[in-house]
Amino acid sequence: MSTDSVIYLGMDDGHRDAKGTLSTGHRITIPSSAMSGLSKRISINGTKSRVFSYETAEGQFSLGDIENAEDNAFDEYPYSAQNRAIVAHAMRVAGLDHTHQVVLVSGLPLKRFYLKGEPNKSLIKLKKANLLRNDVVGLDGYKPPKIIRHDVLSEAIAGWVDYVIYRDESGRLVMDNDRVAQRTAIIDIGGRTTDIAVVKGWDLDFARSTTEDVGMITIVNAVKDSLYDVFDGNEPTDEQVKMAIDTGSVMFYGQPIDVQSLVNSAVVTTVNSLKSTIKAKLKNPHDIQSVRFIGGTSKFIESHIQDWFKNQIMAENAVHANADGMAKYAEFVMGTRK
Repeated sequence: MSTDSVIYLGMDDGHRDAKGTLSTGHRITIPSSAMSGLSKRISINGTKSRVFSYETAEGQFSLGDIENAEDNAFDEYPYSAQNRAIVAHAMRVAGLDHTHQVVLVSGLPLKRFYLKGEPNKSLIKLKKANLLRNDVVGLDGYKPPKIIRHDVLSEAIAGWVDYVIYRDESGRLVMDNDRVAQRTAIIDIGGRTTDIAVVKGWDLDFARSTTEDVGMITIVNAVKDSLYDVFDGNEPTDEQVKMAIDTGSVMFYGQPIDVQSLVNSAVVTTVNSLKSTIKAKLKNPHDIQSVRFIGGTSKFIESHIQDWFKNQIMAENAVHANADGMAKYAEFVMGTRK
């Protein structure tokens, strides 16, 4: 990347993970995990630290290989200092620094982006202004790029933008008018929420669109509660919960415990809740050309959501669909603004 270059960046800064897509096509994913203050974890063998600490106007945050992350499943997270630190770290992981200027698009869940059928201007304004503060600095001397413009899209709608705008052989972004004219349902199963958006011709069908507070965090919390009982009332760490979900096993006092049945139960319960909600919202989807699943949790539970609809598809690059759409919007729309 050239010095002083402008980069278009889509940042799907969700509660579970932050996914970024650059206009170059480069994609990154980091956990949306931060702890207030400085981590007490240090390397004892001289290797490079895996902990990254940042200063903001509202205090210090540590990210990376931290002890326990603080809960970010609160409504103010999209315009918090915690969010700014996580986005700054994501840009660092993407290879950006103070030599770059960034035009950025981020997102909000559909039901928070819209209020009474209109864009929720006050919340969108808060979220825009939050990242434009550009107040995050690495305590190791790292300086993030300057965000010179920031716009906000509704999640799921961003996934639809990714579907209808493509890059041709010359590298130019082009709108597929046939796809725009189709009635498409985007099911975005994410970290904290699931967005359902039915779109045709840049119009959102509010009667068939919504946000539900069900996502990967629902599964994580259910597993965590189950492990609490398995551990005889001892609180499981974030690391133990992750290990349980990833492997179906967890270490307790140095001994492995098979918890695959607990994980399966949490997944199935969440999937059943999602299925009833999504089917009730879309009702009879015979008029919908395509039901497209996107989001990191969609991929995680992919084997459980087969054949819900005759015309369903798991979107290509489903995990980054929102971030890809945001990056395309940044370049295609915001790149033309003066």
